[in-house]
Amino acid sequence: MRIRSILPIALIGAIVIIFTISAFFLLNIELITVNVWALCFLLISEIVTFGGLIYLKAANEMYTSSFHKIAFSVSLFLYFSISIVSAIFAKSFADNLNWFILIQLAIISLFAIVTISLFAFNSSINRRNAEDVAKVDAKEPKRGGI
Repeated sequence: MRIRSILPIALIGAIVIIFTISAFFLLNIELITVNVWALCFLLISEIVTFGGLIYLKAANEMYTSSFHKIAFSVSLFLYFSISIVSAIFAKSFADNLNWFILIQLAIISLFAIVTISLFAFNSSINRRNAEDVAKVDAKEPKRGGI
């Protein structure tokens, strides 16, 4: 893996994070506790999303399974989208900060469970494919053999 291949993703991620922080302070968003928590969870989701994209770029050479790449990309996109939607509606939790934090932790936990399940499922698929290839290779005669 070369640095040049992941550098654009890292730079875009840094720009998005800087933009998010700048927008939070420049748009005169009310500095109540729930909005600050929403910003923190949104920043966490951005870091996870761009970190995941960097991982996918780096793992592109290790994993040949399209399932792995597509499933992880979709789960990252859904996690990021849900985090944005929850940040938009954060003000409705102004009286119930604990519920907002609990919902955010549930979102993170659900993302982690789905991602771990996808990795386990992908490993199972790769293992079965390798076993099938080994069986086929063992049955075929060697070149020049009978």
